[in-house]
Amino acid sequence: MRVQTVRLAVVVLSAGVLAATGCTTESSGTAGRPPTGGATASPTARPTGDVDLAAAVRRWWLRVASIPASRYFDSRRCGLNQPDTVWLLGGGTPRGRSERTCAVPAGRPILAPVVNYVMRAGDPRSTLSAGRMDVTLDGRPLTPARVTNGRPYAIASAVPGNPVDFKSGERVADDGWWVLIEPGLAPGRHRLDIRVSGMASRLWTLIVS
Repeated sequence: MRVQTVRLAVVVLSAGVLAATGCTTESSGTAGRPPTGGATASPTARPTGDVDLAAAVRRWWLRVASIPASRYFDSRRCGLNQPDTVWLLGGGTPRGRSERTCAVPAGRPILAPVVNYVMRAGDPRSTLSAGRMDVTLDGRPLTPARVTNGRPYAIASAVPGNPVDFKSGERVADDGWWVLIEPGLAPGRHRLDIRVSGMASRLWTLIVS
């Protein structure tokens, strides 16, 4: 989906199409408005524990490119193309449904988008504007972290019909707020609730074993 000349992939889904919301376009600079409601933003991506957030976010977008939308939004297939080091929860609310379920390995760090976007290298920089962000895991608050991959990287391989219409070989940059659950979860059922003002809420039921 394009807004002016910027390809945006925001974690909002309407009628099966990724909707570009919460972002504006400008000719220079990338500086999202800091979140409110107690969330904090990191100015740069730093390794957290054993997980390098910037690298994990790049891998998250590469995974989006590798899966057709029909499978990407199928909760039964949330294990497709997952890396060994971190579990990547999908974005969006498929067919307007705010609740999704995913089976996750115990002890595996989990990365989930709160609000994010991606754009082609060479396009005008975009300002990501995020409102109030409230994220809880089993009722306990989590703090979203700002992650910006401003140096373009290549989408090595993209399948037809992927959710963001990536093309193999194109170079992209990204920006957004994410939560990392590290070192992972104990076996059982867990609830991850992601709410951003002006966007559809997302509730994940994580079945960990």
